[in-house]
Amino acid sequence: MKEIYSTSVGAQFGQDSMKDTLYAGMLGVAVIFLFMMAFYRFGGFIADITLIFYVYIVMGVFVGLQAVLTLPGIAALILGVGMAVDANIITLERIKDELRSGKSMLSAFKAGSKRALGTVIDANMTTIIAAAVLFVYGTSAVQGFAVMLLISNIVSLITSVFGARMLTSLWVKSGALNNKPGWFGVKRSDIRG
Repeated sequence: MKEIYSTSVGAQFGQDSMKDTLYAGMLGVAVIFLFMMAFYRFGGFIADITLIFYVYIVMGVFVGLQAVLTLPGIAALILGVGMAVDANIITLERIKDELRSGKSMLSAFKAGSKRALGTVIDANMTTIIAAAVLFVYGTSAVQGFAVMLLISNIVSLITSVFGARMLTSLWVKSGALNNKPGWFGVKRSDIRG
């Protein structure tokens, strides 16, 4: 047999990949933050705060487990950010729908949060099941991804369902958002009631 082509990859390639992945992840999260604030206004601001807590808690758990940050781990962390954003978007869209139907801020918040809860829990449970299957049947790199995905998913469920709702509830119940549908991205001309 005659060798036609060969390449070698040094340790620098792995470092460069890790650096590029971290940079891309931070850039992606920053764009998500801007999108949430531009499209959902105050609700997006609350979602951004809970996303910051999400990343902080996940990294704390990761450090507590003394885990090594790998490319699959970073991918799972970023996927978890997507799940947390998804949960917030579903909830905020339901609140916007209720505001458009002419409900008060408090009743729109309660009804929208209630309507979104089942969808958010279903989406997170299917991801938890997928992570469990990956952990049981996967190899070491896949198992690392599965563990990080499981941790990310559980933390995103806690921060987006309980954290974001608690913060938004405090503001809504204070009365500071009454008659301000624009703070949730709803134009007064879109309100049907």
